[in-house]
Amino acid sequence: ITPRTKVLLLNSPHNPTGKIFSRHELTQIAEILLERHPHVTVVSDEVYEHIVFDPEKEPHISMATIPGMWDRTLTLSSSGKTFSCTGWKVGWAIGPEHLVKAMTAVQQWCNFSVPTPNQDAIALSLIQARKPYTITTSSSEGDAQETTTTYDSFYHYLADDYRRKRGLLMTALETAGLTPICPPGGFFIMADTSGIDFPYDVTEETTAMPCHPMPRDWSLSRWMTKEVGVTAIPPSAFYSPETIPLAKNLLRFAFCKGDDTIMEGHRRLEEYFGKRND
Repeated sequence: ITPRTKVLLLNSPHNPTGKIFSRHELTQIAEILLERHPHVTVVSDEVYEHIVFDPEKEPHISMATIPGMWDRTLTLSSSGKTFSCTGWKVGWAIGPEHLVKAMTAVQQWCNFSVPTPNQDAIALSLIQARKPYTITTSSSEGDAQETTTTYDSFYHYLADDYRRKRGLLMTALETAGLTPICPPGGFFIMADTSGIDFPYDVTEETTAMPCHPMPRDWSLSRWMTKEVGVTAIPPSAFYSPETIPLAKNLLRFAFCKGDDTIMEGHRRLEEYFGKRND
């Protein structure tokens, strides 16, 4: 942070790691800003706020609730993650009047694809999602028995369902010899790929790669897509140029998928890496 810094971007729960900043960590950040950098505004991206797996031990805490931070924090969230409707492009910002007015002045020139009915639907959904939520599921394939479960809210169901999917993907990645890093929030898993041996071609090039030569994580993701049929995001895309090497042994996998898709990924990983290890 320098005298030229205007904005601090904060993301919790974090993409791609799933990290949730604790109250102690947020308080320390706030103290630094309040004492040393009163000119800096915080833009807090909290789109995964309801996808938290152990709220007793690691709850989501909004930066705006930390003492002294309301007047200097603009909090962002989105229906795309919470209600699985990314194509609707409906999000919102919460903050003090002076920041919301400034954001509104910019927004009118850069928004797109946000019909009024979609906004109304999400506004109603935010109210409905706080009410008890009941879901009925079949116990197993071909079994006529159904199980009905009622949650305190849709948000509780959402976290519980993603917690289950996280477990499915963790198992799938371990099958391939990857070491998944269990995330406390969000719907991505970062996995250590250092145990994967593959033909890393440093001469390969694409227009999208972040640097030259192609980073290992980038090359591994392309190789897995072609040879295994499972695609991950190379996390070096999230890194600054000087820190790209830190991501070389990592890949980001998503579990915001149907169970059938995750299980098919498991089958492909097991089939390919099982044969290699025989």
